[in-house]
Amino acid sequence: MSISRRHFLLFSGTALVSAGTAFSIPNPRPLAKTLRTQTDATHNQMHYTTFETLKDKTFQVLTDQGERLYLQLDQVKDQGQSNFLEQFSLTFRGRKGQSLDQGTYQFEHRQLGQFSLFIVPSGQPNQSAYYQATFSHLIS
Repeated sequence: MSISRRHFLLFSGTALVSAGTAFSIPNPRPLAKTLRTQTDATHNQMHYTTFETLKDKTFQVLTDQGERLYLQLDQVKDQGQSNFLEQFSLTFRGRKGQSLDQGTYQFEHRQLGQFSLFIVPSGQPNQSAYYQATFSHLIS
């Protein structure tokens, strides 16, 4: 017996939906509300215009080893925007000889508070250390 790809996908999707309804979470709203209140304030500030006003300002970065480093917001670059999507990048500059690996770090700024940011090292290693973060998110 041969089954077409279309019928297989249709049957598999129906089986997954049926299985998913059997294991529903009793009341997911309190958890979602808790997570939202912790992140909404910072998330709502993560826009090009917010960071543009913070250009040349210093941010504290906490490493996994508990060390505090200071990075200056060197560049805020608009990568394009549509009615639904905002895209921009940030370039931070650190002190010469200071290095952070690619990864997610805890940033802090008195206007934005604490937030996590994924950065990637860029630039010349024998000069100041540069790090880039890229944003691409839906406009609500």
